[in-house]
This record gives sequence, structure tokens and C-alpha cells, in this order.
Amino acid sequence: MPHGISILIVDDEFPARKKIKTFLKQEAGIVALLEAANGDEAVQQIREGKPDLIFLDIQMPGMSGFEVIETVGVENMPAVIFVTAHDQYALEAFEVQAVDYLLKPFDPERFKKSFDRALRRVQLKNENTAVFKNLLGEVNQEKKYLQRVLVNLGARFFFVKTNEIVFIEADEKYAKLHTAKENYLIRETMNNLEQRLDPEKFSRVQRSYIVNLDFIKEIHPWSHGDFQVVLKIGVQLAGSRRFRERLFGLE
Repeated sequence: MPHGISILIVDDEFPARKKIKTFLKQEAGIVALLEAANGDEAVQQIREGKPDLIFLDIQMPGMSGFEVIETVGVENMPAVIFVTAHDQYALEAFEVQAVDYLLKPFDPERFKKSFDRALRRVQLKNENTAVFKNLLGEVNQEKKYLQRVLVNLGARFFFVKTNEIVFIEADEKYAKLHTAKENYLIRETMNNLEQRLDPEKFSRVQRSYIVNLDFIKEIHPWSHGDFQVVLKIGVQLAGSRRFRERLFGLE
């Protein structure tokens, strides 16, 4: 391990930061352990604290992990271990660029492997800069629409094809994917999902609902321009006049 390493943990959830700190207690040579609960704090800590290694959550309210890198500048970034839960596009980009990442939930063994690999990158400043440039290029290029979404049930992770999703429902800072057979909760915003789903197949009908057009049975007019969406699985959803033009393809 490089002598006297300093580490920054960036995650909007306190239990997630606590878990990483617990794992790091098993490692020697850490002289400073910093924390940030959002992207703005992370940018400040990177600029002022100049950590050697960052555990960086991708999905945070406000500024995302990728936006943190863009704000700081790739040339000013130290080694990074990305931490993510359900961002499949990010996972594909990580694999292409061979970037270290931890998929929540992770165990001590997986943490140790990723941490040891990252330590070898701490002193490779030039290589880190090139990696971040390539990664951001991969992430920020014109994104293909989602074909599948990574979900988990207990300790099992698997993919749900987007064409199997009947509708998506907002659930505080999560989104609930409804299929004909099962429901899955993922840590994702409705706005982000809407942007990444094919508008030819999915439409927002209300702030809280995104619907797969193939599963719409009927649409009934309601009062003041609002409407009711009847799905083939028997569920009825209230639609807002704000999204009427989008649903009927009039935008």
C-alpha cells in the first residue's frame, strides 16, 4: 500500500458510508478518512482534501458521481472505486473501460478485491486521467435505450427485460417496476428512467407513472382534460392532462 493513503467516501446514504468505513478498518496505512453525503460536498472535499482514493456513489440526489468527475475535471481526479446499485448502463460502461466498481450489496471479499486493485492505481495519475476521459465519453455518448433493467430480490440479482414491464410507479426515491407476474423496487428516479426508455414504447402519463404502450387496453377521458388508463392486466391509472399530448404523440 502507498504510504499514508487518504480516502474519501461519497454516498448520500449514511449506512452505505458506515459499511465502507467498517471494511476499511481492516486495512493498514490509512491516515485520513473523509466523507461526503452529496456531490457538492464531494467536489469540495476533493479540491480541499485531495484524497488518494475515492469510493464514489453514482446515483445521488442532485449531482451524480459522473457529474462530480466532470466538475472536478478528469485531470484532478485521484483513483476511484465506483459504487452503484442498479445503474445497468453504468455497469456496461465500467466493464468496457475496466474500471473498478462495487455493486451493492457487496461483501468483504468483493470489497477487498476491488480495494486492492484500486491501490495499484493510486500512483498511476496519467493512466487514471485517460481512464476517466474514456469512461465519461462512454457514458455521455448518445445512449441506447434500455433493453433490460438490473433488479434484485433478496441476495439474487437478475435482469428484467423492458418489454416485460407493464408500468413503472414512483415510490419516494425509488421506482417500482410492475410486470405481469412480479414487482421490483429499484433505486432510480422517474425522470432518469423516462429519459432512458424508448419513447416509442413507453410514455409518462402522470408524475408517478410511466406506462408501456403495448399494455394499454383503453384510455377513458376524465374531467378537465385528465384521463384514465386501463391496462391489460386490469390495473387502472390516473393520467394527467399535463402528459396527454405526450401519450398521444402530439408533442
